[in-house]
Amino acid sequence: MDPVEAWREGVNVQAAYNNPQTQAAVEATLIAMVAKTLRYLDYSRTITADQDIIDAVEHLRLEFPAMKIEEWAIIFHRLKTGQYRPGYERLKLPELVAIFQQYEGERAERREANWGELKKATPNNLDDEQVKALYAQYAQQRREAKQAAQKETEIQRVQTDERGRWDFIPYPNTKDHEPPGGDGQEG
Repeated sequence: MDPVEAWREGVNVQAAYNNPQTQAAVEATLIAMVAKTLRYLDYSRTITADQDIIDAVEHLRLEFPAMKIEEWAIIFHRLKTGQYRPGYERLKLPELVAIFQQYEGERAERREANWGELKKATPNNLDDEQVKALYAQYAQQRREAKQAAQKETEIQRVQTDERGRWDFIPYPNTKDHEPPGGDGQEG
């Protein structure tokens, strides 16, 4: 899930926590996310005690009430993949707060850019239905661009035989790929 989808379709942490039916599940999910990430990173100076993890989750939940559960997952995934790098092998509450603030800034920039693009495309005198239609059109363009980007990153598989060897390797200098006019030799 990408950050745009997480924001649009995600479950708000504070709202889910305030619901008595989902409060325990939300708390357990957030604690598990933090604990797994801390164990995975294995930093020398990090939060280790269970009560400290619970306190960190509570602080982050109260400090960033607009965050979605899916955004928490994105942040911790980025921590694991090295996109967010706290310094000196230290990951305590101040570093987590700074990482969450960095993510919030990135999210705000994306939302402002989307809003700016939408405002550029809309004249001043549109009714609500026209604005919704323009927004839907822009969202479709973004989805198509995302799908095109995903297709570019897909790896094209080469055909193999039953033993796993390549049947055919497409070389640009084979007869199938010969440029118009032949091989350049007369005769």
